[in-house]
Formats: sequence, structure tokens, C-alpha cells
Amino acid sequence: MISVVIPTLNEGSYLEKTMRALKDQTYQDFEVIVSDSKSDDNTQEVAKKYGAKLVLSDRLGPAVGRNRGAAVAKGDILLVLDADTVPSKRMLEGIDKIMKERKDVVGGTCAFYPSEAGIVGWLVFALANGAARLMILGGTPQDPGCCGFYRREVFEKLGGIREDLKLNETQDLAIRTRPYGKFVYIKVPGFTSLRRYKKDGYMKTILIYIKAAVLYFNSKQVPKEKFVFEPVR
Repeated sequence: MISVVIPTLNEGSYLEKTMRALKDQTYQDFEVIVSDSKSDDNTQEVAKKYGAKLVLSDRLGPAVGRNRGAAVAKGDILLVLDADTVPSKRMLEGIDKIMKERKDVVGGTCAFYPSEAGIVGWLVFALANGAARLMILGGTPQDPGCCGFYRREVFEKLGGIREDLKLNETQDLAIRTRPYGKFVYIKVPGFTSLRRYKKDGYMKTILIYIKAAVLYFNSKQVPKEKFVFEPVR
């Protein structure tokens, strides 16, 4: 079984579409866990409407939310989705297929594209996908955060996601899987929102992610005080 873990904080307006897409998956042996940081909007109501298991935690960031969700998961595979990432109809089928066919695979990520964008948005995401594929082929796992899947036993051996990182926490998790097996990129896509790019602009947002990546690869640290996001992470 696949356990889909979705960390949330005031994501009601996005979560509904994601939950509908999960309901329409071609693969149906899965559960959904919405790990909510005590939202003020209708997030919890949307989760309950679609039969998700609801887990509550304080507002300590998405890494905490993901770990709390994973802690109650029953599936052999954990799929961590962002609330604003809408899975294509065959995403879970694709994940199930690769994990059954290749026992050496311990984790992976999916293709990720903008849910609504012009030429610039699609170009940015095309470049990001290309970079992720090249790095994975070169032996450096890449999990952009919007869609990552792992064998639960490996996730637990690694102690889950580091909660001290402000950014790159899923990247860090992906890299730490290397001693246990292969990390893959599958072409079945998820479609994610561009809300941060729209709020702060492409250049500023990309520079933030580059800065975080440089800090992480140089020191394995991304101090929380150096990064402030709206919407809140």
C-alpha cells in the first residue's frame, strides 16, 4: 500500500483539487494522511470530506508535518506531496510499478510541472526537471519537495526528514538514501502551483533556492533565520 502524506497550513483552497485528483487515480490501494499545522481555514474540513486521516501538530514547518504524517502511515511506500501539487491520474500506478519491478530502488521523484504558467514558467520547470534527471543519473538524488516517494523502512532507518533545515530538507533526505539503494526519476508528472514565483518574481525565488542549495552543499545546514517565506512554510 502507498501512504500519501500531505503537510498543510491553511491550504484549503489548494487541497481540494489535490484530493480530487487522488480520488481519481488508476491505482487505488492507498491512504491519504493530511498532517495539518492547526490551520485557520477549511483545510481540516476538506481533508475529512475526502476521507483522509488527519494528524495535527504545532506550526513548526513542513518537515515536522511530513514526519508526523509518516509516523502514522500504514503503507510500505511513502509518497510525500505538497498540498498544491496535483498528481496526474497514473502517478500512484507509476510509483507502484517501479517499486515492485525494481527492488534496488529505495526512493524517487516524479516529473514536476507548473499547474498554470506562461512560457517562462514552463521553461523554468523544464530546466529544473532536466537538472534533476541529470543529477540523479550522476548519482546525486534530487527531491524537489513537491513529490517524493520512499520505501518506509528506509525512511525510518534514516530517522525521517531533518526538522532543523529551513529548505532542502527533502533534498537532504534523498541524498541520505544512497547507502540503501537507487533513487529514480519517473516521468509521470505532478502539477504544482507557482504561488511563490508569482508573489516574489521568478528571479528572486530562484536566487533564494540557489542560496539555500549552496549553503546546504557547503555545510549541510540551512539556518531557519536566513529564510522567511510567504505563504508560511
